[in-house]
Parts: sequence; C-alpha cells; structure tokens
Amino acid sequence: MSEMQCEICGAEISGSPCRIVIDSSSLEVCKSCARFGKPEDKWSPVTRKMVPVERAFSVRKPKPRDRFKDLVEIVPDYGARIRDARESQGMTPEQLGVRIKEKATLIKKIEREEIVPEDEIRKKLERELKIKLTETTGEEKSRSSGGARGLTLGDIANIKRK
Repeated sequence: MSEMQCEICGAEISGSPCRIVIDSSSLEVCKSCARFGKPEDKWSPVTRKMVPVERAFSVRKPKPRDRFKDLVEIVPDYGARIRDARESQGMTPEQLGVRIKEKATLIKKIEREEIVPEDEIRKKLERELKIKLTETTGEEKSRSSGGARGLTLGDIANIKRK
C-alpha cells in the first residue's frame, strides 16, 4: 500500500485521509489540515433542476500579482541545523520542547526531516536557537526547485484562517 500525501501541506497521511470541500473542490487531507474546509457529504440531495440560474453573489477575481516573487523557502538541511544548534546549547529535544512550548516528538521528527516545520514553529525555533532556517528565492528558482515532492496546494495558496 502506498502512502498518501495531504493535498494541502504535502505531509504523509498516516491512517485514513479526511475528505473535505474547499470552494466546491474535494480534497484528501491530513487531520491537521481538515480544519480549513468542510467535511464532504457522501451524497447531495440537490438535483440539477434546483440549482439557481444566476448567482446571488459576484465572484471577485484576485488582483494579478507574482506569488513567487518573495517566496520564503526552508533550507534543505534544516533538520541538521536545528539538531546542531540544540546540541551546541546543551539541550535535549525535551528541554527545547519545553522552551518553545512544543512536544519533543515534533522536534525529533523535524530534526529527522520527517516533517517540515510550519511557519509559527519555524520562527520559534529560529528565535530560541538563534539560527536561520529560510532563504528567499526568486521566481526562477522556486519554480524549478520542486524537489522530489513537487508543489502542493499549500505551497502556493493563501489560506484564510477563521
């Protein structure tokens, strides 16, 4: 059985994926990204005849802008940098977890590069360990450096939190 990847963040999904709907698109996502949409209904009682001909709202098109212009990309060796900085300060993953208010298991997974840290966690790690984990890339580099995983919806979408 092949492992599935979350269609928003690209993380490996352990167990069964959650099916959610965002703007009428059905996605298979991990449990942490499921909060961005509504659970998908197994069936829809609405028939084609009942769909209104005109929409009651207008769709605003986003202003065209270069989403890749100031893309911040995490460095490829982020796990080793975090581990080296933590060890140089004489901390265990548990002690670092207490200081940044995160679980030690999460820190261990980030150090093994099983998980790419979210921006909030990345900033806490950078601040606590006094290291830099990102690099600003230009448009050419971001499009060509998809890596083995490739781009996911989460890499380019701006998700509005409620």
